[in-house]
Amino acid sequence: MNQQLTAQLEEYAVRFPYTFSINRPESESHPNFKVVLKEAVKTWEQYIETPEGKEMMNSLKNKDLDALRASLSVIAEHPLLKKLIDWVRAQDFIGASFSIGFKIEAQLLLGVTGVIGLAVGLGTANGKESVEFLTLGLNEGIEAGGMVGIQFGVWTVSPGNMGGFSLCTEIDLGFEVEVSEGTYYNLDGFLGETISVGVGAEDGISEMECYTFILGDQGDTGREPYLKPVIQEPKRNFLIIENVKCLHPSNDGAGDENEIYFIFQADGGKKYPFPPYDYFSIKEGETWNTGRSVWFDDHVDITLYDEDGTSENDVVGTFRISLSDLAVGQSKVFHSTKDYSSMMDEVEYTIEAKLVARDIT
Repeated sequence: MNQQLTAQLEEYAVRFPYTFSINRPESESHPNFKVVLKEAVKTWEQYIETPEGKEMMNSLKNKDLDALRASLSVIAEHPLLKKLIDWVRAQDFIGASFSIGFKIEAQLLLGVTGVIGLAVGLGTANGKESVEFLTLGLNEGIEAGGMVGIQFGVWTVSPGNMGGFSLCTEIDLGFEVEVSEGTYYNLDGFLGETISVGVGAEDGISEMECYTFILGDQGDTGREPYLKPVIQEPKRNFLIIENVKCLHPSNDGAGDENEIYFIFQADGGKKYPFPPYDYFSIKEGETWNTGRSVWFDDHVDITLYDEDGTSENDVVGTFRISLSDLAVGQSKVFHSTKDYSSMMDEVEYTIEAKLVARDIT
């Protein structure tokens, strides 16, 4: 495994926020998930026999994280893969995202399975949402490391909501070519199902605690199917915006929910919207699990908006997260620095953030 990629994975591995324990939910995968994954593997087998596919596979072992991400976009634009994505989006089944990713294993402090992937929206998210992500899974059974395979996934959540914690059970199917199936779930129940080609689970079955980082977001301008993501440059400290909670929505006359998004700015620098393609609908008492990673030196300013399709978007909260208010490994709830309520409209949101690492660059 090339040393640069190992070092990049190590940086994320030390930021793996914390471990947790939940019970496996009773809900299971929809039958059509397996149909989609089977078709994806069939398409991949065709792709790697093309001249472009052979050249791509031969080049992967020397690529770092950024180069792998760029390669995913190239693969997604190949006619075979574009045809697959169009076919998946045309299917009528319960699903919100389809992903393709490179699967990586590394022996770091512990064994780490990583998937650097690209997810596109299905169903109501068709043509609106796509993200690049890195999912890390803690697996003590890994002894060696390297670029080991390709992974396809079908998910019950939209791309913008893939960030955060999950548990995974991975089973080696025992074929001549290593193939494994993974089932992901979180506190809300069944999350998604994957199939990996070129790698099998250790000892036939493995249980992993996972965390998905949203690396950068993509959208659809109406002319281009993919936009390059906006990625922060590394800074000294690293936090996760874990969630946004609606205590009281703004009364905008459009029902009992707000369509929210936020813009964050680290140390007065460049502004980053999340999600940049759309919004998240939320009602009183509900929580949006964002899982958005942020690099910063001293502080992060966040402005929370309620999107209004007919007039200027309303600010429903402003927040400042300062390094001095945080402790490594601990989550903290932040309240708006200004009260946006009025006599007829009570508005209250909170943001929960966790400092994962400090003084790391």
